[in-house]
Amino acid sequence: MAKRKTEQTSLGLMAKIQRKDPKLPRFLVVPSMLVNDWGITENVTIIGELNGVKMGRRSLKYWDEERWFIQIPEPLCKKANVDTGDLVTVTMYLAPAE
Repeated sequence: MAKRKTEQTSLGLMAKIQRKDPKLPRFLVVPSMLVNDWGITENVTIIGELNGVKMGRRSLKYWDEERWFIQIPEPLCKKANVDTGDLVTVTMYLAPAE
């Protein structure tokens, strides 16, 4: 198993906010090739910004070999003034241990 990097390397991307069903939370897909340098192999906690709005602590969750995802809850969508289908800019870091 690869060791997780501990330095604060940022990751930035543009992604479309998606939603499979109105009853489910919105989410962003993060291509695996973008997080490969972090050396992660399981879900991790990240911090960062969505269109310049602090996201707080969020989970970056493994989906499959090609992608990970981040759930974007309704309050964050409202705060960042974004909705399903919007293209957003995301900057994230691995969160320090609490």
